[in-house]
Amino acid sequence: MNKLTPTLIVLSIALALGACKKQESPEETNQDVAQAQSEAASNVSAAASEAAATTAEAQQDVQEAAASGAQDVAKAESGAIKDEADANYDVAIAKADGDLKVAKEACDGKPVGDQKACNDAAESTYDAAKAQAASDRDAAKAQAAKVKPQ
Repeated sequence: MNKLTPTLIVLSIALALGACKKQESPEETNQDVAQAQSEAASNVSAAASEAAATTAEAQQDVQEAAASGAQDVAKAESGAIKDEADANYDVAIAKADGDLKVAKEACDGKPVGDQKACNDAAESTYDAAKAQAASDRDAAKAQAAKVKPQ
């Protein structure tokens, strides 16, 4: 029993130290940031492509409706504005998500004592970007509701 106790203590200390969060090396941080930036750019690009397709489709609906009369045009314009608002929101959220990932990866390269404040700031910026995106979308949709037939 006496031989087992020191071994258990050493093993416990080793496990406890291994579980501590360590500051990443600058190389690891740079690699993680680059990967997060690449993923963010890809996500934003995909969302922007989707938004462009949605906008083009909505504009085509407006043009087709122009032949049907003013009421159809107003409906189509309103729908197009709403679709574009949703698409722009999706792009803004994709950008905010990417920016958050990049910021969090950069925080991992900071000293352990600074990481929490860095992550908190990143989350705050992310929350503000999401709120702004929602506000912009809601304002555009409110404008769409005001579109009246001529």
